[in-house]
Amino acid sequence: MIRSFWKKHVKPPIPDETLDPFEGGVGVLTKDGVEAGHIASVVGHFVSPLSLFQQTWWVWYIVVWADGTHELSQEDYPPWITVRELQAGYFEFSGHKSPHNGRYEFAWLDADEGAATKEKLGITDEEF
Repeated sequence: MIRSFWKKHVKPPIPDETLDPFEGGVGVLTKDGVEAGHIASVVGHFVSPLSLFQQTWWVWYIVVWADGTHELSQEDYPPWITVRELQAGYFEFSGHKSPHNGRYEFAWLDADEGAATKEKLGITDEEF
């Protein structure tokens, strides 16, 4: 009953092609020209308490450092703090007492290289 209510009354998210690279995307992080890690992302949607009848996009991402450390996945949603950073070509990481804290350059990999990198790094859908 609740499911049919949502299907009938809640609109899908407004299309946003600027989020397309984040759907299954993988990018590389560099610092001073040296590869420091990767970010993989997926796109989903949810119903926000601020907009009960219009779904909102959200991006989940995971950072995997060059040393193999997998950070816990993080989410971003409007006003898009991390998404805007990545679109601008950088990523600011701040973890509790992390040796990886700092600003990194960011660039998307093409789809084939991204898929191969994701597999090589052992990034699974369950991590998002």
